[in-house]
Amino acid sequence: MNNSKNLLILILILSLSSCYKEVISPLEYNLPEKLAPYETFFDLPTIQSRRENLMNKLPVNALVLIVTNDTYLRNGNVNYDFRPTSNFYYLTGFDEPNAVAVIRRNQAEANTIEFIMFVEERDSRMAQWLGPVYGPEGAIEYFGADSAYAFGKFGSQIKSYLSSGSYQSVYTNLEDNPSVCDSFYNAIIDTPAIYDLDGLTYDLRAIKSEIEINALREAINVSVQAFGEAAKRIGHGVYEYEVEATFDYILGLNGCPSTAFPTIVASGPNINILHYQANQRQMLGGELVMIDFGAEYGYYAADITRTFPVNGKFSPQQANVYNIVLEAHRAAIRGAAPGVNYYDLYAMVIDYIVEQLLAKGIVYGEKSQIISSGTYRQYIPAGLAHCIGLDVHDPFPQIRPVEKILQENMVLAFEPHIYLYEGDQTVNPDYWNISARIEDDVLITSSGYEVLSNRLPNEISALEQLMK
Repeated sequence: MNNSKNLLILILILSLSSCYKEVISPLEYNLPEKLAPYETFFDLPTIQSRRENLMNKLPVNALVLIVTNDTYLRNGNVNYDFRPTSNFYYLTGFDEPNAVAVIRRNQAEANTIEFIMFVEERDSRMAQWLGPVYGPEGAIEYFGADSAYAFGKFGSQIKSYLSSGSYQSVYTNLEDNPSVCDSFYNAIIDTPAIYDLDGLTYDLRAIKSEIEINALREAINVSVQAFGEAAKRIGHGVYEYEVEATFDYILGLNGCPSTAFPTIVASGPNINILHYQANQRQMLGGELVMIDFGAEYGYYAADITRTFPVNGKFSPQQANVYNIVLEAHRAAIRGAAPGVNYYDLYAMVIDYIVEQLLAKGIVYGEKSQIISSGTYRQYIPAGLAHCIGLDVHDPFPQIRPVEKILQENMVLAFEPHIYLYEGDQTVNPDYWNISARIEDDVLITSSGYEVLSNRLPNEISALEQLMK
């Protein structure tokens, strides 16, 4: 009897061991390949040339004063993660808080540019808690500053510069850092003419250098990989945040510090909220889920959107809407080339989408009236494209109110879309809450364009296959 009992116990233990192995088997999942070691794409000569290009736009007696963000309290004694102001990073390459840069023409040699930095210092105790910083010495050694001071000396130094009488105007982004702004106005006696710096910097940032394009390629490659992994996670009963977690994992795998913007995983009725961020809903079969995601790599932002069927297959109505967007997407990108007016492409897309919505019985009305009255904005609420770079909505210079001209080495995210809202009486009820957006990142080349995100499919059959 004892032998039989012992045998039963042994069988039970072996059975439990087998179950336990199955529970941990997901650890054996084939993880996606790490694409590349993370890098910042900092290049000192490139950044020096940016400062020279900026100063060449300004009067001889102008002084540039550019600030970065401070750190901001999240809660208790915890700060939000720091990220430098894009214009500050563009002109300095410096990515620590509590920093100011002064750019001016050298007083002894007017043809040379002087670059002065004010940066944080930390004693050994603060370094023990928060880690080391570059300090004034590092600002000179690594970032090419001609001179550098502790951040606390900014007030006295700026007073000295302005009281010399050498500068009639100051170009600045002071409002980006309220504490520096206060220090500035407390230090000066006679207020010089002050001008906004951002617009001038925006003109420079619109055209990307080879280094910037390479950074964008890396951000886009990571994003494409993340979409490929996340597509496998979508399904009935899965929560939006579970899909978001896959994107976060791929970011971490590739060393990216953050997304370029809050990830959007919008399913069911949430699909019609353009900047939905809650990502809390449980997805249901038969619905669509729209995912808008972009990695930030070397501070450069990708921006890609795909629309998926939750159960892995588009319904006929969903396919009708999606294919209209897809053809508009293809037509817009085919039309992209240097010298093309963005607004001409946008008008073409509006005309095509409205025409197709009417032809397929998806919306009711008359084409010319829908377009002339602006009613099309019910179905096409956002623009066609935007530049990407250090910001996910990077500067896109506008020459005149209806003229934005594409130029070589601009990078744009093209995102044609259709949104059909429940309860809209101009929409066939069979199509309520069927919306779609397709977004790809496109480099404008000398001969036309290059789709940088083309490794991520956007055709219906390929998306359905990707989900398998």
